[in-house]
Amino acid sequence: MTEAKSRVRLGIIGVIVMALFSALFVRLWFLQVGSSSTGFAAQTEANRVRILHEPAVRGSIYDRRGQKLVENELVNTIRIRRGLTDEERKILVPNLAKALKSEGVTKGYVNDRLDSGRYGPYEPVPIKDDVPYKKLVYIKERPEMFPKVDVVRRSVRVYKLFEEIKLIYPSVFAEATPASHVLGYVGPVNKGEQKLHKGEGYGPDDVIGKVGVEQVFESELRGEPRTRKLEVDSRGRLVQVLRDKAAQAGNDVQLTLDLDVQRVAEESLTVAMRKAGKLKDPSIKDRFKTFSAKGGAAVVMDATDGSIVALASAPTFDITEFTDGIPIEKYVALNDPKSNFPLLDRAIQGQYAPGSTFKTFTALAALESGTTTPDEIIQDNGELKFGDPPNEQTFKNAGKERHGAVRMESAIQVSSDVYFYTMGFRFWHAYNNSNLKKGYVIQHVARRFGFGRSTGTGLPDEHVGRVPDRKFKADLNKNSPNDSDRSWLPGDSAALAVGQGDFLVTPLQLATGYSAFVNGGTIYAPRLASAVLTPGGQSELRKLPPQKIGQVELDPAYRTVIMEGLKKVIIGIGTAAEAFRAYGGLPAAGKTGTAEVFGKQDTSVFVGIINPDATPETITDDPMTHQYVIVVFVEEGGNGGSVAAPVAKRIMQALSGDPNPPEVRLIQPKTPGGDR
Repeated sequence: MTEAKSRVRLGIIGVIVMALFSALFVRLWFLQVGSSSTGFAAQTEANRVRILHEPAVRGSIYDRRGQKLVENELVNTIRIRRGLTDEERKILVPNLAKALKSEGVTKGYVNDRLDSGRYGPYEPVPIKDDVPYKKLVYIKERPEMFPKVDVVRRSVRVYKLFEEIKLIYPSVFAEATPASHVLGYVGPVNKGEQKLHKGEGYGPDDVIGKVGVEQVFESELRGEPRTRKLEVDSRGRLVQVLRDKAAQAGNDVQLTLDLDVQRVAEESLTVAMRKAGKLKDPSIKDRFKTFSAKGGAAVVMDATDGSIVALASAPTFDITEFTDGIPIEKYVALNDPKSNFPLLDRAIQGQYAPGSTFKTFTALAALESGTTTPDEIIQDNGELKFGDPPNEQTFKNAGKERHGAVRMESAIQVSSDVYFYTMGFRFWHAYNNSNLKKGYVIQHVARRFGFGRSTGTGLPDEHVGRVPDRKFKADLNKNSPNDSDRSWLPGDSAALAVGQGDFLVTPLQLATGYSAFVNGGTIYAPRLASAVLTPGGQSELRKLPPQKIGQVELDPAYRTVIMEGLKKVIIGIGTAAEAFRAYGGLPAAGKTGTAEVFGKQDTSVFVGIINPDATPETITDDPMTHQYVIVVFVEEGGNGGSVAAPVAKRIMQALSGDPNPPEVRLIQPKTPGGDR
């Protein structure tokens, strides 16, 4: 290798080395100088500044009479910070369990709380509320025995009025609280909720409405949290307070709910379900077989403006157990099928065939379409044959009971299936002759009155039921090799005419539809609250007026004919006459229903009406002048006149001004099926 070549190579190596050093110098300059005003400065700022959020006092909830249903109370709470070492945990758990033994705290309880997924990885874990002062002092004076234990003062939801009700009615409310489903509960905010409410200042110590009114009115009830911006030194010690924004208490909410009526509704449902277990089911040969009555719902709606006066679901649960995070074993038990799902709000999530209570709308469809007239007489001999041999089918009344010559009014009173099957077959003939407008008139009427869609109540997870037609059947049975499974058959129209088949409603939907019929055609979104109040309930911040969401053209003459039949249901030979014996409340009407469910006992259904003849001129600010619709479903409860009607009657007596009406008296059904 020549000397010239060596010099060239050394020159190249020198250039490379200089380039590397230059790149290193530029990077070093960027890290130390160029980014000093951005990344590292921001990190330094983050290290020396702490932003703390302290929840505001949550707003209270009142019923329509001004009774405080939900309020707040400041309590001393023992909680454990995250970051426990194994050694600290070995010391803490047995010592804390021993110190709080008289408060029901065990080692297992503390460990379960620390390991629970209900609390975030950086969120302090609350152990016990309302700890006696002496024990708080004992714990605070011994940090070596109770590492990372804090005593904090915080606001918790309390239900003092409900505790009084538990003492007065222990047989019904020993393990439950009235209005649990509609009120809902609060719980620690989770990551998903923090993401959903990003920028609204939810911290790991905050609670948020999970379901019911607590969730619907979260933005009103929550208030504005206290926000503190603190400067700390390298050891985390406070240097100064940079900003301190005071908390603003949440607004109060006044519901349309009436606690007295709500209590009577839940009490009546619970007692009726227990008593139904002693009624013999005549449709089963086993003479010892009684009704299961596993669940139910009751809705009371003010037809005048859509206000919800009561919204009950059974079985129910104790809302107070959710105040500070329900123990996991209890939560699992509430979701066990053996408990029949008490967390399910059957008033808005239960989907049932309405049975004969839907005959009101079938009658309206028949009149509006010209399928019949109010005075047409149909001979009810207990059964009706349809079709030609060998495909002839027989459709029967319950027990083949004969009602003789019936007009529309009397057909409603005695709930003649033969009469309404006849209407159903007439609709099917129109459908089969390509007159879809007349053939589908029941479906059109159902949808006009709000069936098959959300009621607009705002409550989460509301179900919408379904209104069946040929398209529904075709979609449902698209993989069936049998063409008839995808066709609209005579039996489909007949079943729909009596509220059976694939037709499903929620109790709230049925109440909304009946309310529109009762008030002359106005469909209101169910209203849960009437006003937002200033903190402390001192004054009205703003009204929450009724929400009209539709108007049905309803011929007053047709309404009168049908209403006369409904008024006769509770008297004379009506299907609910025996249940309403000795009823002394406001003027009333109603309709029984008995819905068949494949593989189960019949569902007992009743719709009651208060002040059926009220007019805009007679309705005043006095609630006693308003029109009300009461809907009751009892799963596997049997005949509508035997179980659901007595429940509704007792609720109607409460609406009439008696807060403690006589106990529910059920009726032993004499024949299988049917409405009584």
